[in-house]
Amino acid sequence: MAESTDKPASKSDAKTFENAFSELEDVVRKLETGGLSLDEATKLFESGMKLATKCNEILTTSELKITRLQANFASQMNLVPDADDDDGDSGCEDA
Repeated sequence: MAESTDKPASKSDAKTFENAFSELEDVVRKLETGGLSLDEATKLFESGMKLATKCNEILTTSELKITRLQANFASQMNLVPDADDDDGDSGCEDA
């Protein structure tokens, strides 16, 4: 049973960046508009910081995934520079 609750959470993580970012924009608009009590503004600010942290975590995770994919692709395509590349340059000088 616990496993089924974990899967929807990860499924919702895929779309939470857009949701969190949208909510963050709403929080910023409300704070910029003003007219809030100190308590309301503080709660909104705290909420905004949590949303910004969530967005940052999601972006960092995505960036790491992309970096790993690029490294794997480069490795598969032999695009990673080898020590042999230096030998190839010296062969061109002889010709």
